[in-house]
Amino acid sequence: YDARSIAACAWGAPSAAFGPRFARFDGPQRCPRLPGPPYLFMTRVTEIDAPAAAPDGSPVAGGSIVAEYQVPPAAWYFGENGCRSMPYAVLLEAALQPCGWFASYKGSVLAAAEELYFRNLDGTATQYGEVLPDSGLLRTHVTNTSLARLGAMTIVGFDVTCFVGDTRVFGMATTFGFFPKAALAAQ
Repeated sequence: YDARSIAACAWGAPSAAFGPRFARFDGPQRCPRLPGPPYLFMTRVTEIDAPAAAPDGSPVAGGSIVAEYQVPPAAWYFGENGCRSMPYAVLLEAALQPCGWFASYKGSVLAAAEELYFRNLDGTATQYGEVLPDSGLLRTHVTNTSLARLGAMTIVGFDVTCFVGDTRVFGMATTFGFFPKAALAAQ
């Protein structure tokens, strides 16, 4: 999955992002999206190891991906940060976005009869090193650790590790959920 399909996951046709299974979300029904530039911090997905869906077509727990973000040396966030390091909020988002991409890729929204919203529920994270303007490539390894469905809601858990070269710079365990609008109304 290259920069073009990643951009489609943010602003384009979901079928251009994930293939014909997602054509019904090309309009008018929508599905959760990645943020668009300048807040899109994924460039491509280079590896996918995902288990086959259940016999009824629903996604199952497990699998992993490797996503990459080509760090632009002159990115806006370096200039706005006041120091040479990538701001924590950007690093966190660069680690979280591949989780959302993978949850969608697995088909978590395909059986939904109504529009779903994707929300981060919790997590713990540790930053081990800095990402600098000359870091080049930020590589994110995401493992899907859990997936549970209850009606229209789906909860997915992930372990995430980010590297610059062979150096681990970030690690996280996090949980997300897909929710219908009514489930979020009282939040």
